[in-house]
Amino acid sequence: MRASLAAFLPILLAATAAGAQTQTRPGSVAGLVKDSAGTPIQGVEIVALAAGRTVHTDSLGHFFIADVPSGNLDVSFRRLTYAPAIVNISVPPVDTTEVEVTLSVVAQQLKGVVVQAHPDQLRRLVAFEARRKRGIGHFVTRSQIEERRPLLLSDMLRMIPGAILINADNGRTAVRFARVARNNCPPQFFIDGIEVTGFSIDDMPPSDVEGIELYAGSAGLPPEYNRLHGTSICGTVIIWTRIPTTARYRP
Repeated sequence: MRASLAAFLPILLAATAAGAQTQTRPGSVAGLVKDSAGTPIQGVEIVALAAGRTVHTDSLGHFFIADVPSGNLDVSFRRLTYAPAIVNISVPPVDTTEVEVTLSVVAQQLKGVVVQAHPDQLRRLVAFEARRKRGIGHFVTRSQIEERRPLLLSDMLRMIPGAILINADNGRTAVRFARVARNNCPPQFFIDGIEVTGFSIDDMPPSDVEGIELYAGSAGLPPEYNRLHGTSICGTVIIWTRIPTTARYRP
């Protein structure tokens, strides 16, 4: 009996260690956000609080958060005119949990106001248009986005020469340029002139985008984005968010 127990003990310890290791491995959350009438809500900001990960729902109300800690995870949901919510989601290791979240509409009384674009935003758009007319780099305009009505922003890049879309290890869509794709060289990203890291092209809803600039390398790249410490050699993607121009809100 002692010999049998001694032979079995290492196997039991190995299985216990493997189980403990599995419990610490991350999982994913996928889901749908809708209103009380069952209509999908686009542009909801979703934050996995413990992981510090932020995504937004697409035009069909869907979202996906990869590589979040397994176990109980608090996830917040926010969008203008809807009551914010925090949902505790049980995330299994190495698996995807599917959830459906309903947000309640918050009645708001808003006076008639006029929102005008900030002068800096207008100047940036003028510079964007000037670069587009020079034909250096590749550009996506708001009118093209409205014409194609993409579900994801990456859909607008599929027709850009030299741009490649790949599935990253974390399940997110990654952008690469053909000239450096073999080296798995990620481009640098800027949003409204500010460099961002850990960004996926589909983290930005198409409805929030005014224009996109893409440069395969440092050639033609505006000097202010040609960072010596960055990865401009791997390409650059510059995203400009929508300019409200003149919009009226009525009660």
